[in-house]
Amino acid sequence: MKKIVLLLTISLLGTYYCISQELQANYIFNTNYKDKTTNISYKEGYKIKVINILPSPDGNEKNDTIIFTVNKFHTDTTGDPGYKLNRLLYEKDGIIINHSMSRKDFNTFTNQIYSYFRGVRAGFYTIPFKIRISDFDFEQNINFGMNIGFQFRFNKKIEDRWLYEPSIGIGLSSINLNNKNSDVTEERTASAFSTSFGLILHFDKNINLGIFSGLDFLGNNDKEVNWKYNKKLWLGIGINIGFSLSEGKGNGSDNVAPDTN
Repeated sequence: MKKIVLLLTISLLGTYYCISQELQANYIFNTNYKDKTTNISYKEGYKIKVINILPSPDGNEKNDTIIFTVNKFHTDTTGDPGYKLNRLLYEKDGIIINHSMSRKDFNTFTNQIYSYFRGVRAGFYTIPFKIRISDFDFEQNINFGMNIGFQFRFNKKIEDRWLYEPSIGIGLSSINLNNKNSDVTEERTASAFSTSFGLILHFDKNINLGIFSGLDFLGNNDKEVNWKYNKKLWLGIGINIGFSLSEGKGNGSDNVAPDTN
């Protein structure tokens, strides 16, 4: 009995979570649409917000009713220059108007739009080589660290592609010391603490390119070698593997729900 109650609780929580993700999400009409019941016409480009979802009595998800509001928008005015606020579909007598559509029609005639800010992202990165800006010297070393980035979208209609991500990070680097870049008589390696900042471009889920810059700080045990790049700026191309810490609302790839045909 306890197992059944636990399964039912998990199921209800999962359902609530999915529905809560749909609520307050923003959408846009992808074509002109006229509601045959109310005779209200919605034009392509109208932006709306989902505020409630009423399950269908027959249990068929595609017959659920989506309750939404139409965002304030501007429209051409006759006799007046410029634009004015059109409240026809937004509010009446100071009360916001609720509109409704079947889930099936909603999924057909609207597309979800997302906020420009996608969320905070933490991840690990490696920089296989660095360019020492002071004398434009290429250097291969092992650089491994952790960064925190803030993802933004170029296009509000695209969920998880074409993103740009300013980031900051810290890490450890393995430095190759020789008689050309330091006072050592024999080649050896040393450890350095690295700080970095950069910009990562996400072309899709699996392809990203990061350009980083930063400083390397040689450890106290190796300061006497006078490494010439200590605390000097470098430039590098990074490979980044990340995971999300938080995301802005409306990050589902489907519309309010998949059509269950």
